[in-house]
Amino acid sequence: MHILFDKALISRALLYPALLIVLVVPSVIAANKQNLPSFRDAVSGIVPLPQEREIGQQFLRSLRGQAPTIDDPILQDYVEHLSYKLAANSELVDRRLDLVIVDSPILNAFAVPGGVIGIHHGLFRYAETEQEIAAILAHEIAHLSQRHFARGIEAQQKSAVFNMAGLLASVVLMTTVSGEAGMAALNTVRGVAQASQLRHSRSKEAEADRVGIDNLVSAKMDPRAMANMFERLERSTRYSADEMPEFLRTHPVTKSRIADAYNQTAKYPQQSYPLNLEFHLMKARVKAITAKSPRDVIPAFLAGMNHEDTVIRHANVYGLVIALVEDNQFDEASRQLSPLVVAYPDKIAIQIAEASIHLKAERYDQAQAILESALGLNPENYPLTMALANVLINTDPRRAQNMLASLATNRKNDAYLWYHLAEAAGLAGDIPEVHWSRAEYFILTGNLDQALKQLDYTLSLINRNFQQEAKVKSRIKEIQELKNKKS
Repeated sequence: MHILFDKALISRALLYPALLIVLVVPSVIAANKQNLPSFRDAVSGIVPLPQEREIGQQFLRSLRGQAPTIDDPILQDYVEHLSYKLAANSELVDRRLDLVIVDSPILNAFAVPGGVIGIHHGLFRYAETEQEIAAILAHEIAHLSQRHFARGIEAQQKSAVFNMAGLLASVVLMTTVSGEAGMAALNTVRGVAQASQLRHSRSKEAEADRVGIDNLVSAKMDPRAMANMFERLERSTRYSADEMPEFLRTHPVTKSRIADAYNQTAKYPQQSYPLNLEFHLMKARVKAITAKSPRDVIPAFLAGMNHEDTVIRHANVYGLVIALVEDNQFDEASRQLSPLVVAYPDKIAIQIAEASIHLKAERYDQAQAILESALGLNPENYPLTMALANVLINTDPRRAQNMLASLATNRKNDAYLWYHLAEAAGLAGDIPEVHWSRAEYFILTGNLDQALKQLDYTLSLINRNFQQEAKVKSRIKEIQELKNKKS
């Protein structure tokens, strides 16, 4: 029996979060009675790392299928690189990470066993420096590296108060219905826990702080950023509990916790960390792409262009350009972007912004030239490849398909990529590839029945190609195995 976090089970748990504890946790204990692999650490005997990975992937499929996400290659690439930098300097054994950016303005972040880390785009609104957003990511990576999920199950076996499953269900509700509904479910789950579990949770939070700070030091980032972020958040939440950011409810910040974080960093010399342009470009990007209307944010970007700091000023210019392009003001966007193109000729976000002006204005040759030149210096770069494929879909869909198919070999878990590969294949007239790519997309978003239908369509089109038939039939078998684990 496997630990189940499939869509149907989570949906039931949204109404009965306490029930999820009863349904799921015994399956974990039952799994422990099977012949599981032996690992050096004690908790791996309870939930081995491969099983944690499986749990995370099941949860990720459900999350993608139910929660609104931001599918933006530039932002995704930034978050991935920052997370990988931290993971490389962490205690993680399995460093495969899946990063999800939830389309929600609230401040929240979470980690799910098996390397899944979710952040709400609101984190970019709250964080004022790259060091602060890195501190939150380091904290979540610490939850993973310290095996808090498996250790929670170990505690449950001893005290019967484990409730991590309910917490995971509340995360899904929080991102699909509302923060308030999610917190109501979360509080219901917490209500069934005993005081010993509360102490266990506080202990895990403190450990994640401590390990996360060490991670920041190893990554040569500001160890005081975590305390700085917590202190600023604590000051900003002096209002009613109903308005408190979800991150602070699930990661309660107290004065003693802030003091502990500062005390841990006392041994490190004070250092200055200059503002990071990449972070502030992403902060401006989030503001622009999540606005209800580009005209809602244009005045704020114009005001920010008077800032005394060059980094902040240029980030506001970048955000203004994105908003202007969205508002079809292409000439003004080009005029505003021109100084940044000169100042940062090799900055990928700027290059894509310049190309996007030409793309939206249907000047495909100019957009293609800019992106091909950039890719020549940055082969196989994810956001550049996606941007060029987006141009080529209009002029040479077959080439776009080939580029995306090549990219998919290294990004098999990228639902956004498979969605666009299906589009390119359709325009190129490759119908079997359309259905194959759609199947991969549906797998990653938790719709296994639809994935099987797409592969059945594929089989009907390649019935004399034995090699492709074998590939499709093998994939069908894998999906059926996933469905059996959910039943």
